[in-house]
Amino acid sequence: MLAVLLAALESGEDRQKFVEIYEQYHAQMERTAMRILKEQCDAEDAVQNAFVQIIRHFEKIPEIPCENLLFWIISIVKNEAIMILRRNKRTVPLEDWDSFAAEAENVTDYQELVRLFSKLPETYRAVLELKLLLGYGDQEAARKLGISRSAVSTRASRGRALLREIAKREGFCI
Repeated sequence: MLAVLLAALESGEDRQKFVEIYEQYHAQMERTAMRILKEQCDAEDAVQNAFVQIIRHFEKIPEIPCENLLFWIISIVKNEAIMILRRNKRTVPLEDWDSFAAEAENVTDYQELVRLFSKLPETYRAVLELKLLLGYGDQEAARKLGISRSAVSTRASRGRALLREIAKREGFCI
């Protein structure tokens, strides 16, 4: 599979950069897809489709700040996974998310959820993205953000409360 994807890239430098991205993010992409799809073959399809999309938009990668690259890649995987869900006419299982996600079952459209997250202040959004969307624990999120574990916990709690308020204001039943 990797050889086929590499053949789509023109320069050796692009191929090397792609291999680095593949090696660094492939496992996280698979975990993310599995959390959404729950079936290995579907998750593999989502990851493969995501890598095809990454190649299609490979010229954008130098424009993306390093700290945002993972979020960009994970967003692509999630979009691909959701497309597979829709194609298979299944719903997104949210039982693995913490209490906010369990309460957000009526927010079925991923784009709506992304829009709600985008309305949060950056301090809350960063913590919630790491915890809810990427599955990081408090300690991992703290290390990634350079803050204390208690700060992660506080920001996650306040962020969930604010996200609920925003969702209610936007007309979602939570």
